[in-house]
Amino acid sequence: MIQIRCFDIEQLQPEDYKMLYARASLERRQRADRYLKQEDRVRCLVAEAMLRRIPGFDQEDLARTPGGKPYLQGNDRLHFNLSHSGRWVALAWGDSPLGIDIEQIQMDAGKEEIARRYFRSDEQAYVFAVPGDERARRFYRVWTMKESYLKYLGTGIDRPLNSFSVLSDRLGVNLVSDYLPDACMTLCAGDDIINCRMLTAGQLLAT
Repeated sequence: MIQIRCFDIEQLQPEDYKMLYARASLERRQRADRYLKQEDRVRCLVAEAMLRRIPGFDQEDLARTPGGKPYLQGNDRLHFNLSHSGRWVALAWGDSPLGIDIEQIQMDAGKEEIARRYFRSDEQAYVFAVPGDERARRFYRVWTMKESYLKYLGTGIDRPLNSFSVLSDRLGVNLVSDYLPDACMTLCAGDDIINCRMLTAGQLLAT
């Protein structure tokens, strides 16, 4: 079974940030300190707090593949992936490869240009068949499907987004999308049994 946990950083109070900072690893505190915006610092610390909720997770074993995908050295039975955007941080873990992507929905002309440049023809037809808010929802569904698939593969940006279609190509994986308030999230995995929960601030801080 794949577990997904989502957290809305707007739940946190200033004193909560201080608690997260005090509990964070030195590497994570240093990373948070490099961000100029407070919301980026918060997401950085929340991400590590969420990782600590994974049974068997050990921060000291954390490493990355050449494509940038995080993994635990010496543990090939635990797979996990993080994503964050806007107010949301999303974490997925399970016993088989997976990828997760979450994006805040903010549609503009620039996003439509991205669709024309990086989406395949069937994906473009799907997005541009509808106007307004529904177009935005469709754009981010395709975008998060593509990103989560690349994260599943662990190849990073080495594979062009327009080299495959998440709507028509037989990719051999399950792509499951869901909409949160002002965001779209997609999980890519071989397992289609999913347990998704929203975390409260109390649950996060109790980690």
